[in-house]
Amino acid sequence: MSIELRKAKSLKMKTILLAVKKLFAKMSMGNEMNLDSLQKARKFLEKSENARKKNHNIIFSKKEFDGVPVEVTKPKEKKSDNIIIFLHGGAFVLKMFPYERAYVETLAEKLGCTVYAVEYSVSPENKYPVALDECEKVYKKLTEEYPMSKICVIGLSAGGDLAAALTLRLKEKKSRLPSCIVLHSPVIDLSGQIDRSINADINNDIIVKYTGKKNSFAIYVGDADPTKYDISPYYGNFSGFPPTFITCESHETLLADSVTIDSLLEKSNVSVKTIQLDGAFHAYAALGERTPETKAILNESIDFINQNF
Repeated sequence: MSIELRKAKSLKMKTILLAVKKLFAKMSMGNEMNLDSLQKARKFLEKSENARKKNHNIIFSKKEFDGVPVEVTKPKEKKSDNIIIFLHGGAFVLKMFPYERAYVETLAEKLGCTVYAVEYSVSPENKYPVALDECEKVYKKLTEEYPMSKICVIGLSAGGDLAAALTLRLKEKKSRLPSCIVLHSPVIDLSGQIDRSINADINNDIIVKYTGKKNSFAIYVGDADPTKYDISPYYGNFSGFPPTFITCESHETLLADSVTIDSLLEKSNVSVKTIQLDGAFHAYAALGERTPETKAILNESIDFINQNF
């Protein structure tokens, strides 16, 4: 497998790890997935976003593509007409986290290109295939409006599932594919086929408690067949898939998903690199430049994207 093992040792990572524990304790999600806890989490995220310090080197706006809301982040010093499509995490039930928006701003600034973050509809109000259909609509509109621009799709956690599912769906339809894919702590199986028992519900994963995750999977899937390839990319055909960059954490509940997709891509002769960091947390890569470990990964992912643009 093409997995590089690393260890997080910096004081900055340890400090942020403590802050993340407090953050997710306040969100009160844990293993529960009821409407009351969900609404509290959504309100907490909205409050946190309002208090977040914004990046003054970017221009932020909101647009709609075929009726789908999109957050558009442009660098003031634009270097490229290529495009990043960002699909946020949140277990299919939450909107974008504040640290994800900070990561998007960093990507726009460092790459010098526009990032389109899809505000796809979440569950339980909307179930499959609504979110994926919306991601596909945005992708197609962008390819129509910017036919000469190359596209990288970045997905984080549940957004990783959507990024992989979107690409597999485009491949199935023989549509134009992204130039490359970046997946941070992705979900690739919503059917329960992948064995996550080694890391499930242990104290090391401070964000993803597997019981709660299974509940969110079921809410998103609804009455659909969870073994459909565009629900669970685990069942997809990865032959011809674009070059892929993956990050994961050694003790997160979803480690098995990253290890599995790395293996599936290698078996399909797809260029893939996976970084497994020990001593961080689920979806840590979105910290960007805030720790030495994630700054190194940010620079590597930017190099990867530029090489494929």
